[in-house]
Order: sequence, then C-alpha cells, then structure tokens
Amino acid sequence: MRKLLFSICVLLFAACDKDDANTETEPSADIQAIMDKGITIDTIALKYATIYQSSDNFPIIKPNPINQFVDKNEILVYFDFISSSRDSLLNYYSKIDEENYEKGIVVDYALKYNDRLESISIEVKKNNGEFFKINDDSNAVKLIPTPEIESQHTFAKYEFTIEEFITRCKNSFPEYFVLAYDDKEMETNSYIFRTTFRFNNNKKFVFNTQKINF
Repeated sequence: MRKLLFSICVLLFAACDKDDANTETEPSADIQAIMDKGITIDTIALKYATIYQSSDNFPIIKPNPINQFVDKNEILVYFDFISSSRDSLLNYYSKIDEENYEKGIVVDYALKYNDRLESISIEVKKNNGEFFKINDDSNAVKLIPTPEIESQHTFAKYEFTIEEFITRCKNSFPEYFVLAYDDKEMETNSYIFRTTFRFNNNKKFVFNTQKINF
C-alpha cells in the first residue's frame, strides 16, 4: 500500500512539474501570432552620429550635433529600425533563456521575418546641385552595423558596401546601422542625403537628411 501511495505521489509531482514548465515557456496569444506571421517593421528613425575610440581602443557610437561635422573625418547618419514585434519576441526568448540557463540548456532561436529589406537607395545632393545616386558597389559610402546609439557599448566595426549589406540582411532587416560618407575635399561643401528603404511587401521609407556642412 505504501509503495502504491509513493508511486501516485511521484506521478502527481511529475505532472505538476511538467505543468509548471509549460506555464513558464508557453507563449501568449500575441507572441504566438508574431511567431506565425513573422516580425514586421514599424518605422525607421534617423539621427546623426560620430564614432570615437574607447580607452581599450574599441569603437563606440554616440549622437553628434548636425553642425559639428566640419573637421570630422566622415559624415555618419544613423538609422534605427524600430520593430515592436521583434522587441516583444526577443524579450520572450530572453525569459526562456534565463530558465534554460538554470538548467544548463543553450538554445539558438531562428527569427522569422514577415518584412524583409530588399534594397537601399542612397542619393547625395552636393551644394546646390542635383541629387545623384550612389552605386551599390561604391566605396564612397559604407554601411556599418552598430549598437544602439545611446548604449555606450563597444563593437567590432565591419564596413559594407550597399550591395554587401543587402546580402547580409537577406530575409530580415537590421536593428541599427550608420551610413558613413567619407569623400571630403579640401574645401567645405554642403550635403543632403536621400535614403530609400524598400521591403518585400511594398513597404517603403524615404528619408532626407538636413543640410550637412562638411
């Protein structure tokens, strides 16, 4: 009889433990909807930035007033791809990671994107001239993935042409990056950049910078 009661208790404990585990990891209806549909883009924010070296010689990005690009090495235009669905999903996965860490489990998650970046068009207007398009394979413009502009995190500085960056972002879209323009001549010029982002589902975002003296 004691053996039977012990077996029942073990079974009940295992069932309760299993139910608790399901409760901890079971996605909400909103999270499940994101998993099913895929991550979407809400909007893109534009800011101006500069990159400096940390004390241990790693790059750090920070905001830069638009009137302080003169005498700098390059113009940096920062783009923040804002996605509440991606933030929600990453927050959900981080909670699961905390649970798995306690159990000694490491899981790699593949994010599904409903919105996917297909092209970036960059045009430059110099002084009072017309806008001209930068070729996708041009080295005059480099796209550099970065941390969030206010984070003060160091990062590895990898530079891509537009063409290389689009290949890197295949089937997704980035979080943060800067457009770096380094084509400075001896005399000071003014520049306006027009950047167009096109996605797979006819979404399009177009941004014109303010006039930048450089």
